[in-house]
Amino acid sequence: MFVFKKSHTYPVNLMISLAILSAAIVSYEIQLIQFFSIVQWHHYAFMVISIAMLGFGASGTVISLFRKWLIQRFDFLLPFLMISTGLWMSFAVRLSRTDLFLFDSYTLFVDKSQVSKLFFTYLLFFLPFFLGALAIGLVFVKRVTNIGKYYFSDLLGAGLGGILAIALFWKFSPQEIPSIISFLPVLAGMIILPKKNRFTLIAFAVITIGVGIYHLQNPFDLSFSPYKGISYAKNLPDTKIAYEEFSPYGLLQIVNSPVMRYAPGLSLTYHKAIPSSSFIYNNGNWYAPIQTYAKKDSVHLLDYSTLSLPYVLGKPGHVLLLDAKGGDNISHALYNSAKSITVIENNESVISLLKKHYSDITDSLFFHPKLKVETIRSRTFLSKTDEKFDLIQLPLLGNFGGSAGLNALSEENLLTKESFNEMWQKLESDGMITVSTWMNFPYKIPLKLTATIAESLGSAGLEHPLDHVVLIRSWNTMTFVIKRIPLNPGEIRKIRSFCDHYEFDLTLLPGLDPSERSKFHTLEDEDLLYYLDGLFTTQREKIISEYDFNIQPATDNKPYFFQFLRWKKIPEMIKNIGVRSIPFVELGYLILIVTFVQVIFFALLFIIFPLFRLGWKGENKAWMIFYFSGLGFGYMFMEIVLIKHFVLYLGHPIYSVATVISVMLICSGIGSYYSSKLKTDRKTLMKITGLISGLILIYTVFIGNILSSTVGLEFVSKIAITSLSIAIPSFFMGMAFPVGLKMVDKINASHVPWAWGINGCITVISTSLAVIFAVELGFMALMLFAAFAYILALLSNFLLIK
Repeated sequence: MFVFKKSHTYPVNLMISLAILSAAIVSYEIQLIQFFSIVQWHHYAFMVISIAMLGFGASGTVISLFRKWLIQRFDFLLPFLMISTGLWMSFAVRLSRTDLFLFDSYTLFVDKSQVSKLFFTYLLFFLPFFLGALAIGLVFVKRVTNIGKYYFSDLLGAGLGGILAIALFWKFSPQEIPSIISFLPVLAGMIILPKKNRFTLIAFAVITIGVGIYHLQNPFDLSFSPYKGISYAKNLPDTKIAYEEFSPYGLLQIVNSPVMRYAPGLSLTYHKAIPSSSFIYNNGNWYAPIQTYAKKDSVHLLDYSTLSLPYVLGKPGHVLLLDAKGGDNISHALYNSAKSITVIENNESVISLLKKHYSDITDSLFFHPKLKVETIRSRTFLSKTDEKFDLIQLPLLGNFGGSAGLNALSEENLLTKESFNEMWQKLESDGMITVSTWMNFPYKIPLKLTATIAESLGSAGLEHPLDHVVLIRSWNTMTFVIKRIPLNPGEIRKIRSFCDHYEFDLTLLPGLDPSERSKFHTLEDEDLLYYLDGLFTTQREKIISEYDFNIQPATDNKPYFFQFLRWKKIPEMIKNIGVRSIPFVELGYLILIVTFVQVIFFALLFIIFPLFRLGWKGENKAWMIFYFSGLGFGYMFMEIVLIKHFVLYLGHPIYSVATVISVMLICSGIGSYYSSKLKTDRKTLMKITGLISGLILIYTVFIGNILSSTVGLEFVSKIAITSLSIAIPSFFMGMAFPVGLKMVDKINASHVPWAWGINGCITVISTSLAVIFAVELGFMALMLFAAFAYILALLSNFLLIK
């Protein structure tokens, strides 16, 4: 199929140096995402990283404009740039904690002073990526005839860098990791020291290493956003951070305070003292309480809450607790005499913490003989298990006081229609599903959850779905119970008696009288009851389409349950609550849009600016723009889709993401290595891009079925399937860029850095755009867009003038 030709020789030390530098850059990128997820939110991390990664596009612009000058000084500049990258890696994170750069995304839209701090933060983190990318770009331009082998080194190093980042998270703190990573670019530079100016570069390297060591020995304060849960907790009297642990799952902290309590949905008839608790915070966000196991002769607070509803209806024997977190639902199930409890909690660090350091507080709860604990994603467990359960309990949804849409971009596969259908199939004949949510105003989660339940029961073929549903509410929570068989008169009497005794309001119940719905607690907006009723009728689609927020049920294709923003309703929201208030309602998605607009502006600037020097016409510029843009869009779209599929398939997000990214980069690198044997012509380019687009279309049709049919296999077998599935398209995707770059070199060598810059800029744009497409159109559409991008690259070859 392909025609091979003989390759040139190349220095091994330069390939090793390039691989080490690439590993450092990717490790640093992943570390920054983790770091800013801790001190801010993952949306802010996404914003900063997107701008910082534009350093790759900017490097292409600089090389395009100053190519001759840079190449003439290649031997000195290359190690100098690598060492400089290490220096700025060490400095940047520490400087970002100073007043000049200390920025808070939560107030971006209302505090103008944050704009300048945001700009300086962009510049600060732009520099290490720009310097590193400039070094990589110089290698590609200087050695373009052997680009396949150098691109292989780049991708191989990048793949190993992802693995390195995960390993560092287990051993070191967020303050230490940047300085540790900074030693790698210094090592990369030392490997390729020239004879001339050697001592100058060695002195520079020693200074850089010294700076890194100083930062390691003098850690800085993390300085959490004042709007994070941990910051609020620290402001309470006598609050102490009792324990800290760093891992790939983030920063885990245990907070002790004599004034902190946890009793969601507690009846106002409860007049006893509520005991203080220790609380788990993950990345500065509230995660779960640590409570003692309540014995039968004591009181369990959840028995006085709406969350006790399923135990009012019966005595479930086999209980499944999904996303169990801190153990309050576990102790509640034991308190209510469950015979066996299957506990699913994805965060291994939390389980380890509660089994070891806090087993005395929990009275060795996680060692109870009735418990079976699995550290896996809840949805993955549902997909692979054949067990049946009397009760399936989901975690309490939302946050007390609201979250300003900060979870809008979180993929919640447990809360999709398909997930509820799977739970329904895993119930015993008289089984129940229960889920509770905080009641925050304006009403979003309760209505989206209701719509999801209604559609799921409809797809189960129930003629009268409301006969299977009960919903009660307290002053701050709502609890659903969905029964596999209709509620009987005896159960309905139990529910009424329970609600009257604890002063909870009946909200959905067969035979419910309207006067019963607000006996004890007044709603902020009585229209909630109208919407709840309507979502179980033929009016459901009309309500969903007209409501101010997006309450369309989430699906596996679009699993963004907490994404409530509706673009067409923004003018109406501005009229009702004011433009300055909108960010506090749906901040998360807006941050993504702001990031995308900024990235588009800078990326186009870096792509267009070199044309003032290179010229605007001729020499296949149109081909270069479309070809390298297609590769940038296609590769990133495919990477994000594969991560989505395999995170759910493998069930362990940290290892799944590491596997997908590392295998994809390494196999692309291998493809790049072998591309050096391919003939550089239009026919070869068309064959490669055509093959890739065909493979992606095949994956679009079959990958879901393959994964669903093998999800029950052992973890090692699934890793093998994952690696093979990723390796095949990645191998060919790694060929397209180096062969295209060699074609540019044949046409006009001075345009090589511009092509490299185009690819870098588009790659960054595609990261933001991929998430927008996934939220608005779904992952299936995103995969089709990936195929279309490579088809665009394929068709662009007709513009190629030999």
